Amino acid sequence: MTMLTNERVRNNLEKLRLERMDQVLDSVAEEAARANLPYLDFLDRLLEEEAAARYQRAVAFKTRMARFPFVKTLEQFDFSFQPSVDQRQIKELATLRFIDNGENVIFLGPPGVGKTHLAIALGLKAVAQGYGVYFIPVHELIDALARDYSENRIADRMKLLCRPKLLIIDEMGYLPLDRIGASFFF
Repeated sequence: MTMLTNERVRNNLEKLRLERMDQVLDSVAEEAARANLPYLDFLDRLLEEEAAARYQRAVAFKTRMARFPFVKTLEQFDFSFQPSVDQRQIKELATLRFIDNGENVIFLGPPGVGKTHLAIALGLKAVAQGYGVYFIPVHELIDALARDYSENRIADRMKLLCRPKLLIIDEMGYLPLDRIGASFFF
């Protein structure tokens, strides 16, 4: 590739915001030249790099927007420590069919059994599949609803809560809800 062509290609990649393709252009071009790859294979390789980078950025962004308090995966869950958790049922939930079916999932149990871990892990799976997810502890939700109601912005809060395909409400039952809090929640 001549210097002029290289510069023109890089300018076009920048204009089109193809950042990853710009980063790997030289190495992929050298590899393609060494292997005598057809032009379409070279282009395919560049496009794969860009698509993978965009997917990773989207997952990172959606993970931040979900507001998880920490990151835990299903692979990190110790089913031997918590034998009362049905591993087959959790694997079924990990298919995320419950989201497409519009079903609710409720984890019940005493503190320290992994309910939050499992909820976050399913949320991360949903993010990886392209779903929008939002995580919020119930006391924060009640406080936000009460504040927004008093400021006449409850409609905005409801839009925020209804936007993601998966809404995770954590710590339900740890603190009692007063009548007004329960009214806001339900």
